[in-house]
Amino acid sequence: MLKGYTTRQEVENYLLITIDASFYAQVDAWIESVEAYIDRRTGRNFVADVAASVRKYDGDGSNIQLIDDAVAITKVEVDDEEIVPDSSTEEGYFAYPANDLPKTKLETDGNLFAQGRQNVEVTAKWGYSVAVPTDIKRAATVFVAGIINFSDEGKGEVSSETIGAYSVSYKTTQERDDFNRAIETLKAYKKFTF
Repeated sequence: MLKGYTTRQEVENYLLITIDASFYAQVDAWIESVEAYIDRRTGRNFVADVAASVRKYDGDGSNIQLIDDAVAITKVEVDDEEIVPDSSTEEGYFAYPANDLPKTKLETDGNLFAQGRQNVEVTAKWGYSVAVPTDIKRAATVFVAGIINFSDEGKGEVSSETIGAYSVSYKTTQERDDFNRAIETLKAYKKFTF
């Protein structure tokens, strides 16, 4: 299922071509592969879930709980007891970063994240953002364009690279520069875990 990191229309606009309708299914498959590549390379999902779901974490007895990227947190429970959001009491938590998405950390004034295995349950809409960031859309478009260029053997190429299971080619120096910027974009979004 396509996530919307790019579209056939955006790829056509980038390459200044019209894709024949008989190739739509193939182009959609390439888009889906590029979306999976971007998610694997960055360790993120750039389109948040539509519905909230529960994820479990190990509590370590401290006042900080690191969580996966989330755009909306609807419930937090520790040992089956709900703790309340945005409370300056020892019974509440704050989500951080305070003024930005995604939320990646919960913090309390008390030590509410009791030590235990999978005893912290967080219900949230999981993902990096509500809408795909513009630079991720651009990177996905450039990668799919490169796959299309590689498939068009009739034209010369400036260079070739590999993206996941696919080879990509760029016909101009500008396309090659766009590819390098797209790779740098993914590096900037890479999620590091410790």
